[in-house]
Amino acid sequence: MLDDRRPPATGATEGLPPDDARPDARPDACPDARPDVGPDVRPDVGRGARADVRREPCHRESDRESRREPRRRQSRRELRRRESRGDARRRGRRRLVVLVVVLLVAVVAGSLWAYSSPDAVGPKVNVTIPKGSSLSEIAALLADKGVVEHARLFVYSVKRDGYEDDLKPGTYTLHVNEPYDRLVTSLLAGGKPPTIAVTIPEGLTIEEQAARIGQAVPRFDVAGYRRIAEKDPPPVDVEGYKRGMTLEGLLFPATYEVRPTVKPRAFIDLQLEALRANLDTVDMTRARAANLTEYDVLIIASLVEGEARVAEERKLVAAVIWNRLREGMLLQIDAAIQYALGERKESLLYKDYQIESPYNVYKYAGLTPTPIDSPGLAAMQAAADPARVDYLYYVARADGSGRHYWSSDYDQFLRDKERAAQNAQASE
Repeated sequence: MLDDRRPPATGATEGLPPDDARPDARPDACPDARPDVGPDVRPDVGRGARADVRREPCHRESDRESRREPRRRQSRRELRRRESRGDARRRGRRRLVVLVVVLLVAVVAGSLWAYSSPDAVGPKVNVTIPKGSSLSEIAALLADKGVVEHARLFVYSVKRDGYEDDLKPGTYTLHVNEPYDRLVTSLLAGGKPPTIAVTIPEGLTIEEQAARIGQAVPRFDVAGYRRIAEKDPPPVDVEGYKRGMTLEGLLFPATYEVRPTVKPRAFIDLQLEALRANLDTVDMTRARAANLTEYDVLIIASLVEGEARVAEERKLVAAVIWNRLREGMLLQIDAAIQYALGERKESLLYKDYQIESPYNVYKYAGLTPTPIDSPGLAAMQAAADPARVDYLYYVARADGSGRHYWSSDYDQFLRDKERAAQNAQASE
């Protein structure tokens, strides 16, 4: 029989006040937790009834939460430390990138400043840029000639300035270490086409000049040059020249820069222009007072060019010619005989002086019909303003000096010839 004083076995909490009304209740306690009891107090259980299993109090869950919280805080601190280290690394990388960029800018700026400096400009060099060359190829050509020091820096500068497709082919006369601005200005304007320098010395005939040009200029029309100069000359602005006459003596000797494809008439035009320009510098006052035309002066100048071997004697040869013309004497100039013969000989024979030709001034008085060669400016100046001497004769000394003996009378001339013969024998 059950003791009716014991609580019924149907539930351990039946008849108890609500949890929130119990004096030992805690707000954070689990709703199904029992209050703690002493070790000697045990609830009675009826027969056949199973004793309630004591559940773990809720404060153990709180203990576990308390133990987890430091770990969470530590994890958060570690996360913050990691994030801080990551931020520091990122800031370091950014600083490194900025530093590298600044250094690169400084290096490029310094290089550009040094590249643009004109202090080390060197000698002239010729550079030919073929048609179709790329910017890199142009830079390589310039670097090879020393015009630029760094090909890549030149390429960068040209691209930076937007000129990559604007540099022109051609032949340029530049300088070693050419300043960038001046170099680009030249390359944008375009170079002059390739030219050939043709040097024609004083004292050559038309035939000799034609051969000289033909040697210098490949495929030059030598025959066409001679035909125009001798038979089909263009108009010439020289006082006393008659239209249609040969251009002998009028094709001025000088150095000419011409295209490889130059034509004969174009070359002749250059020479005639040079003649006019030089003739305009000659003082013709005495020549005109002596009734000599510009063409007469050119004839005398060609005779002077053919006879004088040293510069100081040009005016003396011209004086002898003027004096003989004034006296009505034969000029008797060997250079004219050689022109009549059509060849240059070391010494003339007796028969050579007998040649029938208007250029034989041993037979015919006065000047030759035309100049006998192309005189230079110095000979033209001597012909227009000769030395003021009374010489009528001269003879080569034959001593290797190229000089002459000078005299005013025939007897002295004969004695000078004898001296010259002795010099020739002594030098053999």
